[in-house]
Amino acid sequence: IYASVTGNAQTHAADLGSILSSCCSITFFDACGVNAPSDPKIMSQVKDAKMVIFVSSTQGNGETPSVSVNFFSRLFGENGYLLKEKECAVLGFGSSAYPIFCGGAVFISTMLARCGAMELVSRGECDAVKGEGRTFNAWACSLVVKMASNPSASPRVVELAQSIQDSKSSILGKRRDILDSLDVQIFSEDHCKTAVGNVFVTQRGNLTGSMNAGLLRRSKMRRGRGDLSRLQSLRQIIVSTLEEEESDNVFVGTVKSRNEMIHEVGCNEEEKERGTSLIKIDLQGSGNPPYEPGDHVRVYPRNSISQEQLEMFVGHLSRNLALDDQIYVTLESQDLKSDLKVHLPLLNSTLDSLVPLRGLFEKEVAVNAPISMESCVDLAQMASEEAEKLVLQELGNDEDEYEKMIGICGLKWIDLFERFPSLSTKVSIEFLLCSMKKNHVRSYSISSCKAIVGPEMHLVVGRFVYSRGSGDNKKIEVGVCSNYLSSILPGEEVMFELESMRHFHLPPDPSSPVFFICTGTGYAPFRGLLQKRAHFQSRGEKLGPAYLIFGSRSSNEGLFHDEIREFHEKDVLSGVFFCYSREPGTKKEYTTDKLRSAEVKTILVPFMSQVNSHIFICGSANMAEGCKTVLREILPQDCFDSITKDGRIHCDVFGALA
Repeated sequence: IYASVTGNAQTHAADLGSILSSCCSITFFDACGVNAPSDPKIMSQVKDAKMVIFVSSTQGNGETPSVSVNFFSRLFGENGYLLKEKECAVLGFGSSAYPIFCGGAVFISTMLARCGAMELVSRGECDAVKGEGRTFNAWACSLVVKMASNPSASPRVVELAQSIQDSKSSILGKRRDILDSLDVQIFSEDHCKTAVGNVFVTQRGNLTGSMNAGLLRRSKMRRGRGDLSRLQSLRQIIVSTLEEEESDNVFVGTVKSRNEMIHEVGCNEEEKERGTSLIKIDLQGSGNPPYEPGDHVRVYPRNSISQEQLEMFVGHLSRNLALDDQIYVTLESQDLKSDLKVHLPLLNSTLDSLVPLRGLFEKEVAVNAPISMESCVDLAQMASEEAEKLVLQELGNDEDEYEKMIGICGLKWIDLFERFPSLSTKVSIEFLLCSMKKNHVRSYSISSCKAIVGPEMHLVVGRFVYSRGSGDNKKIEVGVCSNYLSSILPGEEVMFELESMRHFHLPPDPSSPVFFICTGTGYAPFRGLLQKRAHFQSRGEKLGPAYLIFGSRSSNEGLFHDEIREFHEKDVLSGVFFCYSREPGTKKEYTTDKLRSAEVKTILVPFMSQVNSHIFICGSANMAEGCKTVLREILPQDCFDSITKDGRIHCDVFGALA
């Protein structure tokens, strides 16, 4: 059972399943699936299973992914008895940059203990900061060895336990088999235009834009090797593909405006610049999908790479590829397709599809992601220069050296041929499809209320530019999606999904007292929530009191201060407390300091004693945890216990510790 946000936990669940498949019958279940809570089979599968393995990422401030909450509530609640004395194992993924490390896995372990389950081995905790490969391999090995120590273990389990200690895993062998079975046909842009006619020419913008990099995933073409004549039927396939929707929850909006609210030059050599933009997206062309203030939008990013960089990168690949070429990918062995979706998602998304390389590298491929240790081992075999070969071998086999290199230069795929020139023309597109990661969607809080803004959706996006390394290794770094959105122009399209965040909606009763606490762009969801309160007020509904603590660096930032003062003047907000951590001439004051201040405590303590009061916190994970610690200090114990038990503390976190 896996719960994954970006696909990382999902991929490792597939890796683990592939290791165990030689001795066990494996069933995968996605706890984040749309129908996961009501799936009719999963509970009977849990009941019948000899062992249940949980693989979970961590979202927010130490929680399982939000979309998995309903499933786990059902499993550990009414169906908890199914886990009594059941053999289980838990593998978690997180980042030690957050205050609560691997909190999703910790939660699962806690609930398993309450249900009376038995964890065969200690919980595995993989750290994205320090590297996950070694921890995953060691934990998987310990699990198999523990399984083999059971007197009733089958000979196949014992055999796997003996072999796994001498080999990293069977995944690498399967990956090589897939590479050998891949068939990639290459067609120039002119050839494709000739083959498919005006349909492709006129619709190409849709293929490479609104259909997510032009991957015709709905095309189920089954052809072997052949020449251009075998593409004649593509005209009808493209037409039918364009008529189908990729997903019921994927939309395309048009940027109406982008207003730069803040732009500051960095205060040191590492921090180059900071900025915040308000982006307004027109939803009329996408059917005006519904959302609630507090919900998230999951944006499909574009890589912040120049056309020249992409052309150079593709030009260094084997087979004389050009950025305007199209590729058609097939896998000759059907047996190798099992679990491909979770194990090699990039390859899976391109199978049986005509894929424009430009769209692939502009949108789909995570060109700024680090080269994995496993890929370093493979690349070492391709390098023709001995010095480069030795460096790649060391990076692939020494995790400490690998982590050091990541810290120095990021070891990004886009820099591959610059750092290792002897690899030019040695690396194939087939290898990249099996080795590189997909860009994953990024979540942003929606910053508007449709009742106020109409068929629009507003986003508040922060952009942080910093430098990594020094000398010749010095690189300017930006977030993939934040840089994309902060540079987007009116009229351009944005592809997105909507994600309901019911735990961060306003209480149903507008008269419920509400206390908001945020820092910087953490105001984003509050802007929508306050607009909704203003809408309630305009309908003559009675509003309960509402207060806001807003923390930022200085008063010069002034992020939405005019709007906030207007909300206050119109009694949408009963009171506002600003605090600044870098205000010239004044003592540093953080949100936690403001919470402890007499002016806030005198309001907050009686305020939260009301049984229908709620607290909303949005900001960095560290800030949110600090605020909860202060609330625990200043509120009566029974009051804090009550708001926690009743779910009246609502947190939406997005940052990490510095």
